[in-house]
Amino acid sequence: MVILLALVLVAALNVSCGKKPATQPVEQPKPQRPLVWGGPDIETLNPILSESSYETDIMNAIFSTLIKVNEKLEYVPDLLEELPKVSDDGLTYTFRLRKGVKFHDGVELTTKDVKYTYDIHMDPNVTVPSRTLWEKIDSWNIVDDYNFSFTLKEYVAEYLEGWAYSSAIIVPKHIVEAEYKASGNTLTKGGEFSRRPIGSGPYKIVEWKPTEYIMLERFDDYFKGKPQIEKIVFKFIPTDDVKLAQFSAGEIDIMEVPAPQYKEILSKKQGGMPIEVVNYPAFIYVHADFNLRNPIFQDKEVRQALAYAWPQDQFIETVLDGVGQPATGFLPTISWAYNPNVKRYNYDLKKAEELLESAGWKLGPDGVRTKNGLRLEFTMNASAGNRVREAWQQIAQQEWAKIGVKAHIQNYEPATLFGDILDGLKFDMIIFGWVSGFDPSPRTLWHSSQIPDPTNPETSGQNYPGFVNARVDELIELAEKEMDREKRKQYFFEIQEILAEEVPSIYIYFFAKVYAYPSALKNFKPNPTQANNTWNIWEWELQ
Repeated sequence: MVILLALVLVAALNVSCGKKPATQPVEQPKPQRPLVWGGPDIETLNPILSESSYETDIMNAIFSTLIKVNEKLEYVPDLLEELPKVSDDGLTYTFRLRKGVKFHDGVELTTKDVKYTYDIHMDPNVTVPSRTLWEKIDSWNIVDDYNFSFTLKEYVAEYLEGWAYSSAIIVPKHIVEAEYKASGNTLTKGGEFSRRPIGSGPYKIVEWKPTEYIMLERFDDYFKGKPQIEKIVFKFIPTDDVKLAQFSAGEIDIMEVPAPQYKEILSKKQGGMPIEVVNYPAFIYVHADFNLRNPIFQDKEVRQALAYAWPQDQFIETVLDGVGQPATGFLPTISWAYNPNVKRYNYDLKKAEELLESAGWKLGPDGVRTKNGLRLEFTMNASAGNRVREAWQQIAQQEWAKIGVKAHIQNYEPATLFGDILDGLKFDMIIFGWVSGFDPSPRTLWHSSQIPDPTNPETSGQNYPGFVNARVDELIELAEKEMDREKRKQYFFEIQEILAEEVPSIYIYFFAKVYAYPSALKNFKPNPTQANNTWNIWEWELQ
């Protein structure tokens, strides 16, 4: 007691003499560095015009959709308070929007923005990649700012899925409509909204430095709560080799790992690099599309011969290190509608030569086949710097030369490849990837109504080869109306058989998606659908 009293008196004396008690310094929060995602360059951030999976990675951060598909392939509400109610006949969908959702400029998102998103996709003056989702709607009923419904023209199986992807991003009417009118009733990939988009997502765009990067900053008023990561940079990297070097040096944090680099990335993790490497099956396939408008490709035998004359299994084993599986069509083996019995073009140079001879393509003195004055010569296009696709081109070029075919290689940066070359149909053969949905309908790809025409903005679709087959059209339409899954399965089986016989495209491989990211990044949930891995970017956290 005496000692305690003495200590109290000393403390009081120190205070009365003006001495301040010692305090611990307040630790200031360290500024958080941006999370950097490394990937290829893009062309636009306008979801109405976008057709690139890489653009989806960024748009997921900027915009919102009515619903999402999560990593378990389940529908979950996004802009909606709950999943929509569907009538017993599968025709009418009823929705209720969340209240208080704001665009980045502070304007509230309401039903008028949802309806305008439909209107602008259906506008014949706007060249959209596809109207498949929108043209199914027969009528709308806007109840108020938050409640609405629409009715389909006819039943469509798995119709809801399309609303979970970037093609159904809800755009701000007050922004897009103003640009549309100012541009003479049209929209372009070079417009202001394409470059400085205003969305309702967890991040807003701060800077887009062409060919270098896009910087995003969190939107504090995001309707699901303020994101944990302050800034995210999407850095444009021209080649896979450069991307791997920058990842190894810590200049980027997240990268999609191409198959040839998979073992090297694993060795870095095993060597102590603080990263996670995920390897999971996906609905992604790489294919080589023929431009069927080219006279030399109008012979089915030519297309079949080229399919026979490249070693698919060897390519997967050597170039991909076995990270992938042979593709026989547009569906992977994990799909419920996959047909395991379709025709396979196993490597057979003799069979390829016999097909060309029977079709009248005769070997010339220079080693190139000709028919009716046409040379069996064409050019292949792909993304410059993509090692896997460039390797496929080189192997195909060498193998096809053995059967009298001269194939040239001309590659482009992604923005040019998917813009001028693909959209303009300026290709003989083009190699790129598709992401299919977990509903297997291939309408957008193979229905004859989906053949685009660069000279006619009223056309839309992604049937870039220009494939026309009345039976395939009929089967697609039957499958979309059928409620019985087993009957739908038989329709899809026959579609795959016809495409395997006609070969409008050489299916190269389905691959497992591989991503590497920091161990400190939490809530990174890989998604095998078109939703992409940034589908839940608002949940990401760096610890």
